[in-house]
Amino acid sequence: MSYILDALRKADAQRERDPARGIHAQPVRPAAGDDARSTPAWVWLLAGGAAVCALAAGAWLWTVRAAPPAAPVTAMNAPRESAPVPIAPPPMAPAAPAMEVLPAAPPPAPAPEPVVKAAPAPARLASAPVPASAPAATPAAAPASAQKAAAPAPERLPSLAELPADVQRELPKLAITGGVYSENPAQRMLVINGQVFNEGGEPAPGVLLEQIRPRSAVLKIRGARYTVAY
Repeated sequence: MSYILDALRKADAQRERDPARGIHAQPVRPAAGDDARSTPAWVWLLAGGAAVCALAAGAWLWTVRAAPPAAPVTAMNAPRESAPVPIAPPPMAPAAPAMEVLPAAPPPAPAPEPVVKAAPAPARLASAPVPASAPAATPAAAPASAQKAAAPAPERLPSLAELPADVQRELPKLAITGGVYSENPAQRMLVINGQVFNEGGEPAPGVLLEQIRPRSAVLKIRGARYTVAY
């Protein structure tokens, strides 16, 4: 750029030194050969280079002014530091009230000792005490079989042959072919005339099976009770 400016200044100085090239002077068309000889070629080259440089500089300035200024990245991306929050000190616990020191209680008065009277001396002629006899041993419980044996004997009832003759004539024919005895009355049964009867059943009209005993049964007819074996 400095070379171009120097060339332009030299051209202006030369024009000022030539009175024929003043502002009010009438331009005179020189001959073709004279014009080519009067203006050197390097002047036109410098002028063209200066114009190109001026255009390039103007375009660059226009581009720089048109682009928006870039925002500082660091200022936008940097996290905003929060102000430190003052931490309140923990509340102080109230001081415990001073405990009042009580005077020591006086020791309790000693209890009076009971007066023990001396027992009279035993007579010399008294006989020595007889040791108490040991309690008699409790007899062991009797076995279940002994308890059953001690049970009262069943009531003595007449047999069929010992009934009065009129009662025997009214009795229907009953054929007892078997029986089962159990401690549970509900499980006792007697087979009469081919049918099984429990206690309380009626093997025949007017005849009640009152009880089933081991090896015998008690029947009742018209209020008369008798036993039959099975």
